[in-house]
Amino acid sequence: MVIIQENTHKIVVVFETKKKYWFFPRGRKDIGESLEKAALRESYEESGYRAQFLPLMNPTRQPPAPDTPDESIVFNMEPIYMTITASPPRRASTGQLRDAGREYLTTWYVGQIPEDAVREVGTGMPDEQNYESHLLPYEEALQRVWGSEKMTLRYAWAVYCNTLQQLCEVENERSQQEQTTSQLDTTELSLESLEVSERRI
Repeated sequence: MVIIQENTHKIVVVFETKKKYWFFPRGRKDIGESLEKAALRESYEESGYRAQFLPLMNPTRQPPAPDTPDESIVFNMEPIYMTITASPPRRASTGQLRDAGREYLTTWYVGQIPEDAVREVGTGMPDEQNYESHLLPYEEALQRVWGSEKMTLRYAWAVYCNTLQQLCEVENERSQQEQTTSQLDTTELSLESLEVSERRI
C-alpha cells in the first residue's frame, strides 16, 4: 500500500535495517481474507500506522453506482495498480531443485494517515521487527524504492495530484458561484432600496 500523510503529502516508506532496502508495506493475504482487509492489515503490521483507504479520482472502467449524484466526479477506493514479480527457481547445493519458482501478483491500494498519526512499534511478525517506517517527500521516496514499486509510486502520485487539482477546481467554481450569487443579492437589495426611495420622493 502507498500511504500518504494528510497535509504534509509525505509518503510512508519502510526500511529493512538488516538487508538494507526500502519498500512499501505489502504481503500475502490469509485464506478467506479479502484483498482490502489484507492491505490494511499488512500496512499496519509492517509500517506501524493504522491507515485507511484514500478516496481518489482513480480512472477505472468500472461504472459508478446508479445513485451517484454526479458522474463527472467519482471518488473510489479501488486498487490503483497491479504488479507481477517473478521468483526464479532455486536449487540446493547438491543441484536438486528445491523450488520451481513462482510469480507474485500484487494489488496496490492508496491509503492515508492523519498529520498527527503516531507509529506503533512491535506490530509486525517476528521476522519483521527490524522494519523502520519513514515519512518521506515524494522525490526522496521515489529514489529509495526500487523495481516495480517505482512505477507504482509514480502512478499513485499522479492520481493523487490529479485528485487534489480537481478538488481545487471544484472549490474555485463553487466559490465563484457563491460570489456571483452574493453580488446578485446585493444588486437586488440596492434596486429595492432605490425603489423605496423613489416612492418616498
